[in-house]
Amino acid sequence: MSEVRSEYLYPCHGIHSALPKGRASGQLTICKTHLMFTVNDKTVQLGFAELEISQGGASDRLIFFNHPACADWRFYCSDRSVLKNPYLKQAPHLNSVMTKATRKRQFNWLVLTVVVLLCVLLPVGLLANLGTGSKMIAKQVPVEWEESLGSSSFDQYSLQSELMDEQHAELLLKPLVQPLLEVLPNKRYQYQFYISDDSELNAFALPGGVVVINSGLILAADSPEELLGVLSHEIVHVREQHGIRNLISSAGTYLILSAILGDVSGLMAVVVDSAPLLINQGYSRQFETQADEQGFDMLVDANIDPKGLPLFFNKLLDKEAKMLEGIGDEDQRGLIETGLGFLSSHPATKDRIENLQARAASIDAEFIVLDEAFFKLQDKVAEFVVKHEEPENE
Repeated sequence: MSEVRSEYLYPCHGIHSALPKGRASGQLTICKTHLMFTVNDKTVQLGFAELEISQGGASDRLIFFNHPACADWRFYCSDRSVLKNPYLKQAPHLNSVMTKATRKRQFNWLVLTVVVLLCVLLPVGLLANLGTGSKMIAKQVPVEWEESLGSSSFDQYSLQSELMDEQHAELLLKPLVQPLLEVLPNKRYQYQFYISDDSELNAFALPGGVVVINSGLILAADSPEELLGVLSHEIVHVREQHGIRNLISSAGTYLILSAILGDVSGLMAVVVDSAPLLINQGYSRQFETQADEQGFDMLVDANIDPKGLPLFFNKLLDKEAKMLEGIGDEDQRGLIETGLGFLSSHPATKDRIENLQARAASIDAEFIVLDEAFFKLQDKVAEFVVKHEEPENE
């Protein structure tokens, strides 16, 4: 074997069903005629012939490797200097792919530069109202960029989470969420719904249309209307770009100054490093009220009883009050409040609940019945949770 120089070693990640939670980190070694991936004590060797290289992740930061000889494996590397590796460049079909990848990267930077320049051209008074300003800036963000950011955040989340099989979850959720999706005024996003084995009463949405629902929330709901009230609320967060607008507002003056100074990389770092914020973020009262109001309208348009959302909010508040009753220790109280995840990131104020209740009371209509699909979902989620709680057979 040819001697391997140290600069031809790169950190990498492997994706395979045999790995813990389906993926693990490792090392990529590039030799003159082949690649070697060492992941979790497993070594896979791939020749340059038929090797496929592509980009993915937020802003195409990740380099993916696929080979028909190991179709069940997928590898990726976050060190983009791998695209400059001389051994890879010696293979004609790989050199052309890497050249295209570099050009695509340059195009992405151009798109980001345009977005930042739009911020620079906004009036200075925009800084006094970042709520309005963030909306104007967010509208200029390409949907592909939002999808990449949401996908990258979800990939980080899924590394440490147990998720129901995507196709199984889709079949269970489709009859419930389809009425909501059909009344959306535009089809900017392709919504993807996931079910996580997590007892926290929580759900969250990511830019681009990813919505994660915890098993704890599904099992705590007493009706499809309660669950769909929560989901309509999350869909509005996506549709109105609340996550992207949070990032823009959090960058604030720095975003504009970095553009003026030409430091686009600094801005990108702020956004890319914000994946945990997107998952655990809280929203402003303005965003929450908007999600309430538009989520309510979506339910009515879909012919779903809108009483579900305020009913579920009240249920969570009652549960929180009972759990906190008699607990004086601040640390314990904080742990309990965090455990009620939806309330910690979506604080349900009395005024908001009363407003929703008042609007619901004024509506007299016959609503669709989704009980059969809902209770089937709950049964399958309960089985999913029990399956992951059972100890592995020795």
